[in-house]
Amino acid sequence: MTLSEVYFYMIIIIYQLFSLVIITFTEDLKEDKYYKRYLKITFLLGFLGIVMELLNWNYFCRFNCTLLTFSPFLTLLISKGGIEFYKKVFKREAFQMYYGKLSDGIWIKNNGDLKHKGYYSLYTVNIASFPIFIITAIFLLIEKNVC
Repeated sequence: MTLSEVYFYMIIIIYQLFSLVIITFTEDLKEDKYYKRYLKITFLLGFLGIVMELLNWNYFCRFNCTLLTFSPFLTLLISKGGIEFYKKVFKREAFQMYYGKLSDGIWIKNNGDLKHKGYYSLYTVNIASFPIFIITAIFLLIEKNVC
């Protein structure tokens, strides 16, 4: 493995860790100011994948590098979609939980109460799993049909 490959995989791993941070702190996405800030940052970071593709610095199948570098952006969109879905369908705001306690965002304090624990647990599982499943499915579709 060359040093170039090591740097490539390090960048991809950092992007995936950033996606996990977004999933963990989705409470911040409820505030439009932070959502728009994250949206701009992740979109600009995603362009690194396009640059990597154009420079032929890619050790994956075509377009998988771009998908993985845009995964924080996609995670952000999917998480925000989940938040809005729960607001519209269930007519009440959901809050994230970890280890039986309400989870705060980085900047936002969680204002929920634990009387709707089952609802919050369902919300937490969906918010945490949907982005991972959707991005993995897209990755596998590209892998199967493009390579």
